[in-house]
Amino acid sequence: MNIWIEYWEKSKEPSKNTHAQMREQASWVPPDPEKVRKRFCQSREDAVIYARSMEEQGYHTIIKQDNGGY
Repeated sequence: MNIWIEYWEKSKEPSKNTHAQMREQASWVPPDPEKVRKRFCQSREDAVIYARSMEEQGYHTIIKQDNGGY
């Protein structure tokens, strides 16, 4: 089983929606695949620690794992 983190920088553009005036529901915009970086980890605990660190530095993170089957 492989565990990895995909991370990319948060957008620098200011949001057009505020809590006071919602123009529309915010929708998910997938990141540019060329800007997504991957980091493989030995365990899920290591992945969580690294993901939190990257989030504090201004990145979006996703922890992924495969099922390990052939």
